[in-house]
Amino acid sequence: MEAETTSITIHNVAKTAGVSISTVSRVVNNLGRVAPETRKKVENAIRRLDFHPNSRAQALSRKRNDTIGLIVPDFEGQYFAMLMEGAHEEAQANGINIMVLKAKGAESQIDVVKKVNSEGRTDGVILMLSELYDQVLEGIGNINGPLVILDKDVNLWRLDNILVDNRLGAFEAARHFIDVHGITNVFFVGGSEHNVDTTARARGFADALASIKIDANDKKFFGSNYSYDEGYRLAFEKISPLIKPNERYGIVSGNDDIACGIIDALMDKGVKVPQQVGVIGFDDSDIAIHRRLKLTTMRIPTKEIGRIAVRMILNRQSGQVSEPSKVVLKARLIVRDSCGCGKHDSQ
Repeated sequence: MEAETTSITIHNVAKTAGVSISTVSRVVNNLGRVAPETRKKVENAIRRLDFHPNSRAQALSRKRNDTIGLIVPDFEGQYFAMLMEGAHEEAQANGINIMVLKAKGAESQIDVVKKVNSEGRTDGVILMLSELYDQVLEGIGNINGPLVILDKDVNLWRLDNILVDNRLGAFEAARHFIDVHGITNVFFVGGSEHNVDTTARARGFADALASIKIDANDKKFFGSNYSYDEGYRLAFEKISPLIKPNERYGIVSGNDDIACGIIDALMDKGVKVPQQVGVIGFDDSDIAIHRRLKLTTMRIPTKEIGRIAVRMILNRQSGQVSEPSKVVLKARLIVRDSCGCGKHDSQ
């Protein structure tokens, strides 16, 4: 006959320690003040009885479910994978979960944020904005829980946000061609003109050309998205007809996928890369080092963005901060082969 097992409950701990159930609850959940001697009694009872609090019950007692929502416009692409990985690592280190949801476009993002918040499925939301951010934030309104915005400066809305200085990054990429290679025939190829990253990077590119008295208006090309196919199409249709045999050029790309599409299209057209046309990407995704021609690119600390966002939510929950937090991260130029610098990797 098998012995009947009895689970240890908070009632057993309270009885052993000689305190009330509410006192045990405060010790277990680290809530409120408990006298040091009383706390020691409870902790000794917990160890003696080998009591393991139910994590779900703990979360409910704190009116939390230990889950943070991460809402992104897409699941595809190395950028989103690295963002999710960083958020997951930080959440796991703090004993909580990440629920990743896809919402592209203003209406979809509004609906998803309101739904997870109203249903009490998350303790906070990390939202990556891409377009029409005013409309999204107006539509969301006031929600019960921390909200961290990625990719757009929303300090005027008194929200926590994390930014990458895309404008400065593109400026430095363009200046690399100008200063290091002596190239002034520089183009920018980005994603959608309505995308906030594209807009900032195009401005930084224009700033660099303006610094040498060149108008960038006819040197910027935009696609419908950030894909390899769009990079290939734009280079094949728009850039290659502009390439003259005896001149050198540089191209600042909206991301690494676009950069790789540009390189392949130009090579298919018989243009020598990087001898005649240098190319710089953006992100420093895995594809940058897994091609025969290693990609020079602006490295974004994508995983760190995910980690910081989770920490912002946790700080809000714990009451450690009262004013909106704004973190601005910088992109860093990683020099490899595609810009024309040769076999050099500054990793």
